[in-house]
Amino acid sequence: MDITALSKFLSYVLRHHPEDIGLDLDDNGWAEVSELIEKAHNEGRHLDRDAIQHIMRNSSKQRFILSSDGKYIRAGYGHSIDVDLQLKPKTPPEKLYHGTGSNNVASILADGIQACSRNFVHISTTINEARKVGGRHGEPEILLVFSSQMDREGYDFYQSESEESIWLTNYVPPKFIEQL
Repeated sequence: MDITALSKFLSYVLRHHPEDIGLDLDDNGWAEVSELIEKAHNEGRHLDRDAIQHIMRNSSKQRFILSSDGKYIRAGYGHSIDVDLQLKPKTPPEKLYHGTGSNNVASILADGIQACSRNFVHISTTINEARKVGGRHGEPEILLVFSSQMDREGYDFYQSESEESIWLTNYVPPKFIEQL
């Protein structure tokens, strides 16, 4: 069983394209686990409850959430589809970090960090996590986000339900960003 491939598959269908396998998500992004397993099998993917549990226990990124009764699953963050995760604003740490590719730095410093195709901007509590994210976009660059100052000026922050080190916001204006 290729856990990495299955995790990427789950991210793809639960965050971006459930329609590609005919999966129904409710308004809050929840899918029935049994339907997900059935639709995955129809696409030639070997997915079962044990594989889902394995992914959730052993993945370095906690991207998925199971309902308390184990009947439903959703991605905790990273959606490009319209879902309401029912997140409540929360006071962020003083500083957070955003990783990006070096080719994006000039435009970010000029225009801020925008969610683009995602519902939120993702910001990390650690430089190391931001560096990993930035490495997916080329030569990694780390940007410091003055999140506490943003919060005081009325910008909302949300902590990911599935990954405590991930914070979400709608937009980070340039005045709150510093290149490290």
